[in-house]
Amino acid sequence: MNIQLLGISHKTAPVQIRALFAFTDENKKELMMRICTQEGIRECVLLSTCNRTELYTVSEEKISVRSVMTAMQRILLDMAGIGDASQVSEHLRFYQGTQAVRHLFYVAAGLDSMVLGEDQILGQVKEAHKAAMEEGFSGTWSNSLFRMAVTAAKRVKTETNLSGISVSTATLAVKAAEMYFGSLKDKKILIIGATGKIGQIMMKNIAADHQVQLYAASRQMKSGERAVAGTDTLSDGHGTRHQQTQSYTQIAYTDRYHLANEMDVVISATASPHYTLTKEAWQSNITRKRRRILIDMAVPMDIEEGLGDADNYVCHLDELTTLSEKNQHLRFEAADQAREMLEEDIADFRRWALFQQNRPLMAAFREHLLEDMLSDPEKGLNKFLYRAREAAEPEQLEMFFEVLRRSEEERGNG
Repeated sequence: MNIQLLGISHKTAPVQIRALFAFTDENKKELMMRICTQEGIRECVLLSTCNRTELYTVSEEKISVRSVMTAMQRILLDMAGIGDASQVSEHLRFYQGTQAVRHLFYVAAGLDSMVLGEDQILGQVKEAHKAAMEEGFSGTWSNSLFRMAVTAAKRVKTETNLSGISVSTATLAVKAAEMYFGSLKDKKILIIGATGKIGQIMMKNIAADHQVQLYAASRQMKSGERAVAGTDTLSDGHGTRHQQTQSYTQIAYTDRYHLANEMDVVISATASPHYTLTKEAWQSNITRKRRRILIDMAVPMDIEEGLGDADNYVCHLDELTTLSEKNQHLRFEAADQAREMLEEDIADFRRWALFQQNRPLMAAFREHLLEDMLSDPEKGLNKFLYRAREAAEPEQLEMFFEVLRRSEEERGNG
């Protein structure tokens, strides 16, 4: 059997092109069904996300890879409503054999993602395989390929820091506050500039993982109104996505100092050319002494230098950026470690594939070897060894005898 992959992703195409390949569940089913009706194609799995659309097929060896790839492209473009292949041909990528296998293993582990090591793709790979399997499009080869890729990705996530190292400054800001207090549970957090891009990311990050009393301030808000922040980026660990929400209180920008009196954490993330918190106004308005952390996510700075004191720790964006760069370096190191681990798992799949593909040959060899051994054990074995000597390259013979040597060592240790 041969394994082929036809794909388009954020690495090869802009979002406008990728959007053409956004399929409904019914479209996905129809696409895979059409693929599997092509001559020689026995299995098919379609992985389709906002960042990639990848079509994996397993075909018979007697069918040329070129004809399989041609059929895959024709059907994929037809389902996407693209009549002229030249519109997208430069964005498509074709892989076969070990290249296709390696790509899937890297994708499942997050090594091919827009954010290196992100977790969401693993659930999407599992869901894609499950959908194909339930419809009968995924068989022995695809099942083994996807299951081994998922298992390898899980091992990467548990044995490396690839996914555990934060590199987003927004994530690091929340982490800094958490480390400052030990836990953010039941803490009061104010985000100034909550309607901006960074402010909204902060709201989602907090909504995703923390039970806090959340407040949001901006020039567009009025004090006292309740609202809900939500995130759709959570997973239950089995690939199922769900919505997590966190209610918060909106306040007017002019009330920020008054509310800061009650806060444990104040995060400012605006695009204002002026300070949102000045040293003078802070000292005039903050009357309640309590331990606080103030985090400045803005350029230029939102929080005036010198505002910090024994009770109020100020963390500026430069500190978070330095930590982000350090973590990025650590994540790259973890990615290198992950690639080494995945190569071992890819080799395991290749060994499985070789045995699967050569079952008829092994059955015939076993039968003939047993016949020779029964008639004359010594002559039968020597016949096999001499055939190996005459047919194999020296390097292959070295490997063969290394296998025999290890087998004998295991027998001796057993």
